[in-house]
Amino acid sequence: KSDVAGNFGSRPGPCFTTRHHWRRAAAMLGAQDAPKASLGETLSIFFTENLWQYAHIAGAAFLFYEDRLLCACSVAGFLGLCGACLALEAARFAPTHGDRLWRLTIPICGALAVVAALASRLMGWTAYKSICGLLLLATFGVTTVTVRGDKDARLRL
Repeated sequence: KSDVAGNFGSRPGPCFTTRHHWRRAAAMLGAQDAPKASLGETLSIFFTENLWQYAHIAGAAFLFYEDRLLCACSVAGFLGLCGACLALEAARFAPTHGDRLWRLTIPICGALAVVAALASRLMGWTAYKSICGLLLLATFGVTTVTVRGDKDARLRL
């Protein structure tokens, strides 16, 4: 009989559909059960795989606390990005389905926020509300232009 239709028990030989048969076959090959991870191994896995994310969040929070203009520019850029995505959704586009939003637009908008905050500090501009308003419009425009040109994000049905 053929195994194409899922007849796993029709062949002669051991049937590996239950755990008992897998363990017996592994014992015959000399494999042992995997030992449980010790507390030290569990902690090292936690620190190497998860802690760096929390460290980055804490660093960003500290940076936003120290440089409130950067925080304001980041929020303005995020609002411009979200507003453009909502406007494109209302115009029957699917901005999250295309690659340009993820590969091009989001990095550009993030860089615009950082550059706007740094340039305004270096040039001594103190009109923070105007800078954030211009940044919001710029990220809205960049998002709209780049996503409208993406063929994967075009019209959705």
